[in-house]
Amino acid sequence: MLRPEKMTRVVVVGAIDSLGVTIERLYELGVLHLIDFTTQDDDFKIGQPLPRASAASQKLLKLRAMIRSLEIDEHKPSERLQVREIEDKLDQALVTMDLNISGKVESKQKIQALIREKDAEIRALEPFASFGLSVGDFKEYGNVAVFVGICRTDPEGTILQKAGDHELFKAENPGGFAVALFARMESQVDVGRILADHGFQEVKLPDVDGKIDEIVARNRREIKEVEGDLRRIEAELDDSRRHFADLIVASEEHLAIEVKKAETPLHIATSAHSFVMDGWMPSARAKEIHDGLDRTCCGLAFVEALPEEKEDEPPVKLRNPYIMKPFEFFLSLVSTPKYKEVDPTFMLFITFPLFFGFMIGDLGFGAGLFLLGLTLRLKFKESPDLSRLGSIILAGGLVASIFGLFVFAEAFGVPFHPPAEVHDEYSWESVANIPIHPVLDKMHDIKELLAISILAGWLHLTVGFSLGFINHFGHNSKHAFAKVAWLLILFGMFAEMMLIAGNAAWTSEFVNSTVLAPLPDITTAIAGITVSIPAVVFILVGVVALPFTEGAMALSEVVGLFTNLVSYTRLAALAVGKGAMALAFNSMLLPLVFDSGNVAFIVLGALALFVTQMFFVFFLGALSAGIQAIRLNYVEFFLKFFEGGGTDFEPLSYERKHSIAETRKQEA
Repeated sequence: MLRPEKMTRVVVVGAIDSLGVTIERLYELGVLHLIDFTTQDDDFKIGQPLPRASAASQKLLKLRAMIRSLEIDEHKPSERLQVREIEDKLDQALVTMDLNISGKVESKQKIQALIREKDAEIRALEPFASFGLSVGDFKEYGNVAVFVGICRTDPEGTILQKAGDHELFKAENPGGFAVALFARMESQVDVGRILADHGFQEVKLPDVDGKIDEIVARNRREIKEVEGDLRRIEAELDDSRRHFADLIVASEEHLAIEVKKAETPLHIATSAHSFVMDGWMPSARAKEIHDGLDRTCCGLAFVEALPEEKEDEPPVKLRNPYIMKPFEFFLSLVSTPKYKEVDPTFMLFITFPLFFGFMIGDLGFGAGLFLLGLTLRLKFKESPDLSRLGSIILAGGLVASIFGLFVFAEAFGVPFHPPAEVHDEYSWESVANIPIHPVLDKMHDIKELLAISILAGWLHLTVGFSLGFINHFGHNSKHAFAKVAWLLILFGMFAEMMLIAGNAAWTSEFVNSTVLAPLPDITTAIAGITVSIPAVVFILVGVVALPFTEGAMALSEVVGLFTNLVSYTRLAALAVGKGAMALAFNSMLLPLVFDSGNVAFIVLGALALFVTQMFFVFFLGALSAGIQAIRLNYVEFFLKFFEGGGTDFEPLSYERKHSIAETRKQEA
C-alpha cells in the first residue's frame, strides 16, 4: 500500500515467425510495460509493422472521417458487437457507406458553404439596400472618394457643415446608421476624420454585380431553395446514422486496437530470424506470462527475468485498496511517485477528508456535499476523473457531517441547542430536540480550534519527515538523517508553542501533560515570553546537524518550517470563517422569516435563506476548504518527502467498450 507493486525486468525472446501471436497474447495478458528499443546495430533493428497494419490503418482513417461527417463522436452503441460480426460486415459496409454517405456529406458541405456565402452577402449589403444603388456605384472614381460603412451616431449634420461638395445616403438600422458618402478626393482626409468622430466602421462590399436590393432578395430566394435540399440530405444522413452508427463506432474501436497491436514491432528489436522485447512486469504475474506464452507460442517465444540494476527506474503501478483509489487523483495532478518512494495516497485518504471535514464541520452542508459527491460518482462513470472527484467529495462530506453531528452539533449553521449563555438564539430545538451537545463552539472556542490545528500540523509534518527518512534510508544516509534533524527542530518548535499556550486550551493542556510530560520542566523568560530550555535544545541540535547533512543553505529553511507549522492554523480560520458566514446570514434572515407571522413570507424567506447559504456558504465555503485541505498536503506535507517524476506503468493492453472479442486470433 505504501509502496508500489514490485516490478521485474524481463526480456521476451522468440522466433520472428511467432511475433504476431506473441503480441496478441501479451496484449491479452496486459502485464508487460514495454521499453522502446532505440539502439540499432548490424544484428538488431527496429521492427516493421505487422502486415495487417496498412489495411487496418486505411479502414480506420475512413471510419474516423465518417464519424466526423456524421457527427457521431459521442454516440454509444445500444449493444456491444462481436469482433467476428464486425469483420464479416465491415468491408461491405464501407463500400455501402462510401456510396450512401460520402456523396451526401459532400453535397451537404457544398450547400452549407453556399448558404454561408449568400448569408454573408446579405449581411454586408442589406444595410444599404434602401439606397436604390448598384454595387458598382460604390467603386471609387478618379476624383471622387467613396465611404461605405456604419456610423454609431448620425453624421449628417456635421457632414453638411464641414464636408463641402458631397452626396450622402443614410439609413438608420439597429447597429447605428448605414452611410454611403461620395465626396471630392481633395476633402477625403477631412471627411474621414468627421466620420471617425461618429464611430465609422468601413464595410467591404462583396464583389457582385447588380442593384443591392435585388441581390439581397435573390440571395434570400436561393437560400430558401437550397435549405429544402439541405433538410432532405440531413434526413437521409439521419437514416444512415441510425443504420450504421453502432457498426462504425464499434469498428473504429476494434480497428484502433488492431492498429495498435500491429504497430507494436516499431518499439522492439528484430533480426532476420528473431525478436527481443525489453520491459517490466509485476513480479507477482511472472508465472502467468511464462505459462501464457508457453501455451500459445509452443516454445517459439519465452520470457527471461533480468537482475535489477542499481540505475534501473522501473515503472510505477500503485497498489491501493479500492476505497483509496479515488485519492490517486490528487497524485495525478502533481506527479507519479518514483518506484522507490513511499506512495502518499494513504495519507491523502486520511488527511484530506479530516482537514476538509473539520473546516466545514456542519451536518447539513456535509450531507449536501455527500449527496453531491454521490451524484458525481454515479452519473459520470464514463469520466474517471469526475467519478474519482465525486468519491473524494463524498468522503469529505461524510467526515464534515460527522464533525457537524458529534463535535460542533449544528446543521446549516444553526446549532442543535442554543448556547447556555444565549437563550434567544435560533436553534433546532424548535423543530426537534436532538440529544447531542457541542464539544466545540466555532464562535467561542477559537483558542481550542487553534491548538487543535497546531497539533494536527505537528503530526502531519512529523509523518512527512518520517516518510522522507524512509525514502532516503538505504541509498542516501545523509539526506535520511537530515530528516531526523528536521524532526528535532519541528518537535522543539511544537513544544515551545504548547508551552506558551499552557492551559489556555484543553488540547494544549493535554499535550503538555502527556506527549511533552517527559521533558524536564526547565524554563526561562525572554522578553516576557516563557521559553522551554529542552525545546531550545532540540531546535539547536537539529540546526547544528543540518549543515552536515543537507548543507549550510538548509539553515535558511528553518524559519520556513515555523511558517509551515503555523500555516495549519488555517484549519481553525476556515472553520470559524465558515461558521461566521453562516451565522451572519442566519442572524439577518431568520428573524425576518420566523417573526413575521406571514406564511407566504416565511416560505419565501426560507427559500431565499437556503439559496444564499447554498451559494456563499456551501459552494464558496466548500471550495475554499477543499483548496486549503489539498494545499496543506501539496505545500506543507509533500515538500518534506515527495520528489515524484516516476513513470506510470502502461502495459501492452487494450479496453473494449463497444466490441467483444469471442476468441483470441491466432496469427503468426
